[in-house]
Amino acid sequence: MVAIPKVVGVLSCAFLLCLGLSHVAAAGDDMKAGQADQKDMTLKKPGHIIQGDVVRVDYGNYVVKQKDGKEVSLETDNTTQMMGQIRKGDRIVATVNVQKHALSIRTGP
Repeated sequence: MVAIPKVVGVLSCAFLLCLGLSHVAAAGDDMKAGQADQKDMTLKKPGHIIQGDVVRVDYGNYVVKQKDGKEVSLETDNTTQMMGQIRKGDRIVATVNVQKHALSIRTGP
């Protein structure tokens, strides 16, 4: 028969092992959450709004004339969110990054 001190020793070791593993599991969840937050931050690109009338469309580049008369060229690619068919003469609202790459373009007011 097994001595009681051995059973108590094995149970206490198992208990301590479970406590230690729970901290490791919690740390793993925190790391995954941190990675998700970092991914969300890369998706939320800083940008500013450009509004105006489309003057020209050249191979994915849109030339927009703003209210102040200044013309701005916006570059697009397959990552740009296009909301509707944008044509010459349309009034648009575009969100662009610092390099004038359009993150999204939609018809505007």
